[in-house]
Amino acid sequence: MDFDVSIEEHAEAYSVIAVRGEVDLHTAPKVQYAIERAAANESAAAAVVVVDMSSITFIDSTALSMLARAKRSLDEQSISFRIAEPSSPVERIFSVTGFRDYFDIFESREEAVAR
Repeated sequence: MDFDVSIEEHAEAYSVIAVRGEVDLHTAPKVQYAIERAAANESAAAAVVVVDMSSITFIDSTALSMLARAKRSLDEQSISFRIAEPSSPVERIFSVTGFRDYFDIFESREEAVAR
């Protein structure tokens, strides 16, 4: 499966970053850049950034570290960082590492943007 990351911006409400494929040493910086771009977008002025992880097939420690840094950075900017629909591989690594309790995780993208 190829890697892809995209941003959907919804003016003054939220931004959703959809990630597909493997998030590792090589692709984590692209996800980080998308998160930073979504948070800095002046037209959206997003108070919420959601990362849709439903199509992630693999995630490594580099990606976990990047997500933790992104959460801290957004918290400092008073921007809510939410994870939506983690795939089985993501759910498994979050559970094993304890990150399940660290992130705000929602069962669906719709639920993540509604709160």
